[in-house]
Amino acid sequence: MAISRSKLYLILTLSGWLSMMAIEVLNYTFFIVGHFEWNFVWSFGYYALLGISLMHVFRFFVKRSTVFDWRPREIWLLAVLATILISAVINLLSTIPYLFTEPQNIASMFSFIVIFGGTLNSMRYIGVWIIIYFLYQILERSRQLKEAKLESESIARSMELELLKSQLNPHFLFNALNSIKALVSIDQEKCKDAIVKLSELLRFTLQSGNQTLIPLSDEMEEVKKYLSLEKIRFGERFQFILQMDEQAGYQMVPPGIVLTLAENAIKHGITKTPGFSQLNLSASHDNNTLKIEMVNPGILEKSEGTGLGVINIERRLAHIFPDHAQFAIQQIEAGVKATIIIKK
Repeated sequence: MAISRSKLYLILTLSGWLSMMAIEVLNYTFFIVGHFEWNFVWSFGYYALLGISLMHVFRFFVKRSTVFDWRPREIWLLAVLATILISAVINLLSTIPYLFTEPQNIASMFSFIVIFGGTLNSMRYIGVWIIIYFLYQILERSRQLKEAKLESESIARSMELELLKSQLNPHFLFNALNSIKALVSIDQEKCKDAIVKLSELLRFTLQSGNQTLIPLSDEMEEVKKYLSLEKIRFGERFQFILQMDEQAGYQMVPPGIVLTLAENAIKHGITKTPGFSQLNLSASHDNNTLKIEMVNPGILEKSEGTGLGVINIERRLAHIFPDHAQFAIQQIEAGVKATIIIKK
């Protein structure tokens, strides 16, 4: 069971001051006076009690201030000043018992050299306590700030990811409706079939909206529906081939990411290519690496590499698989090739 910070503080404080008391009693017994006296115990016990009390009061006010939000130089300046002041106070208070036991020595006890020397002596213990306490608080504050920064970055990342996902549905819907619009005056039966497929695709995008990752096999099934929808629109002049090995189908990908690739290929490649066009989509998994490739005819345009669909893919991969995913789109002899690589 973990110890609370208050209990830990109490244990360490008591241990520290009792250790000081023991060290000083042993020092006086063996090295200064040469024999044991109970006065040593009472005297240093009273000193330890003063130390515990004063440091607890100091801690009380420090905890309720904004000291550790200051600049480092200001924090350590306060530490030095507090060490001097508390050491002077504890040194003066420690002489109170002698007012009753040794009244004849009062004048000498309050001389400058005695007060100065006693203050310096007290600074050994007070200074160590304050340094340890301030270092702990500074490190704790730094840890809290790092955690807060990580949490804010995580929230910002999640919000941006949700924004990217919310952009996906309207983008997809716009392209799909354009396909159906072209069928209304051409073939009403095909138009009905297209509407059914569109409803299934919309159901998929809505159901997967709350998911960060889905199996690639589910994603490919929806891509197949989308390409079938586009085939109704383009007829015999459009053909698509989908290939996926079994292991690749089990891999997790962001929902709609391959669908966005297909939309991009249709919009910038198939639509602008006269005559017969073929789209090839493949997915393979080897050596803990998932590779998805899509090749379509056409010429890579500058706008295609900086469009909403491409930016959406890049940012989602960067958010979900930081440093473990790559996306590239390039011109090749057969047309335009888009590649997604995810390393697990």
